[in-house]
Amino acid sequence: MQIGNIIQLLSGGLAMGAIYVLVALGLYITHLTTHRVNFGQGDFLMVGTFLMLLVRKAGAPLGVAIAITIAALAVMGWLLERIAIRPLDRKKNAPVGAFSWILTTAGVALILQNVIELGFGKTSQYSAPLFSSQRDQVVQVLGAGLFLEEILVIGAAIVIVAIFYGFMFHSRWGKNIQAVAFNPEAAMLLGIHTTRVKAGVFVIAAILAAVAGILIGPLVTISPHMGLVLTIKALIVAAIGGFANPVGILVGGILFGVFESLSNYIDSGFGDLYPLLAALIIIAIKPSGLFSEGRADVR
Repeated sequence: MQIGNIIQLLSGGLAMGAIYVLVALGLYITHLTTHRVNFGQGDFLMVGTFLMLLVRKAGAPLGVAIAITIAALAVMGWLLERIAIRPLDRKKNAPVGAFSWILTTAGVALILQNVIELGFGKTSQYSAPLFSSQRDQVVQVLGAGLFLEEILVIGAAIVIVAIFYGFMFHSRWGKNIQAVAFNPEAAMLLGIHTTRVKAGVFVIAAILAAVAGILIGPLVTISPHMGLVLTIKALIVAAIGGFANPVGILVGGILFGVFESLSNYIDSGFGDLYPLLAALIIIAIKPSGLFSEGRADVR
């Protein structure tokens, strides 16, 4: 394999790995705070891609389209918590109540899939590039032809992940989230509005899904049923890195994305199978994740 091919594979793997990290961080923050995750997180991403496509086709400038997409997904995240999560807290002692959030979030995901399918059809769509003047614009880096969109998506994702870490560990809201995750009752005694914090983490998760959807649109063909695969891969990335360790999730996403890119190059027919098998082996050997000891679980 030539050095140029290796650089191209790394670029593609890092771009997709960055997307998986953004989705997985949404799963992480909701699981950390509420012990629940949105099984439709990937479908929120899918809605973000189609909403971005629709708004841009309507002639809106790029900045306006991004703002509308993020705002719409934030509202969806708030509604998800109010409708599909919060009412279940009153029934958490019931036989099924403790895990019924799996059914409600998966049900929302199915509804979103069908709504988008009714509006856009079953065929795959193509999003316009975000940063370059034309689709598949190539730049030369060390003799390798790399897609400009991939390079800039990697850079944008790095900035967003850095902002997320700063928010979680160096802001007052982030400290409130960690306090609620550690002990909601004690957080209430300290004057923290726990209900507002729990709703807020679902809004943040939805915003992360929106950003991931905006970034992934120009990289792949989009379809109404793309969300399920992305949710599964994000769950795997979170499990590999350790659900309580955001740095581990970052590393896990990079490893998974690069391995996926290499395996598809070696065997395009079964390229997606090998990373999943490797992830299952890792999880079987170390269920808590490769980097679970890197940061103490605040819960």
